[in-house]
Amino acid sequence: MTGAPAAQAAALRAAAFLEQAALPGTTGLSVTAEDDGQLVIGVELHAGPPAARAAAVAGLAAAIGAPGLARGQYGPLSWVTAAGAIAGHRTRVTTTIHHDGQHDDPREGEH
Repeated sequence: MTGAPAAQAAALRAAAFLEQAALPGTTGLSVTAEDDGQLVIGVELHAGPPAARAAAVAGLAAAIGAPGLARGQYGPLSWVTAAGAIAGHRTRVTTTIHHDGQHDDPREGEH
């Protein structure tokens, strides 16, 4: 299986892995498969404050066998990411943190 069907199957396996792992603090995730087959698990902004999202990335990193976390920053935006594998598929877990505070309130947009 190649192309889009393979990517979809890999994303479904990743979703099943996450459901079975039942890690605390891992609500608000997105799972996608890139064209090259790499899985990307995003800990989304609505998953909680920055510290909770970074902790979720750390927990998921351990679950996928990542050797550690990587952090980067560009202007007011930083990210926490880790790379490992799920069922033989390269997997990246990531979250972003906006240091200007404009995008880190999970209630943003509610009225």
